[in-house]
Amino acid sequence: MTDVDAYAGIVADPEVMRYIGDGKPRGRGHAEAFVRTMMRHQEERGWMRFAIEHAASGHLIGFSGFDEKDGRLDFGWRLGREFWGGGYGFEACSAALWVGRTSFGLTGMTAQSYPENAGSVRIMQKMGMSQLAQKQENGRTLVVYGFPEDFPRGFDA
Repeated sequence: MTDVDAYAGIVADPEVMRYIGDGKPRGRGHAEAFVRTMMRHQEERGWMRFAIEHAASGHLIGFSGFDEKDGRLDFGWRLGREFWGGGYGFEACSAALWVGRTSFGLTGMTAQSYPENAGSVRIMQKMGMSQLAQKQENGRTLVVYGFPEDFPRGFDA
């Protein structure tokens, strides 16, 4: 629960939330519910959206990892704006992917983003994901990425 205040600051930032869901900032209640849910997922299954801690300061700077969304394994991440562009996203995603695959045997994961979120699209591509589909969400086009080898029969968005 010590991460709630830091995460609340991240999700209250309109620029961070611009490409998340409906694009609206979230309040402290959302942050607290999210942290509680991730703690429950850790206890129940071991994998979750893992906290990203800044090595030098020890402060929470975001998350990277897995959850279930629409009946699928969703791979996602979120970083505080001050940590964008420094390689933290790719480093955290690579580590979470390794843990997910080697420790928990997770496959068939997808990640999604609005195509104009160039940073997230770049992370998906650097991890070796390819665009599998497009769909509409909140009146906008959303691109869905995944590892093609996990979907040998194709992907139905």
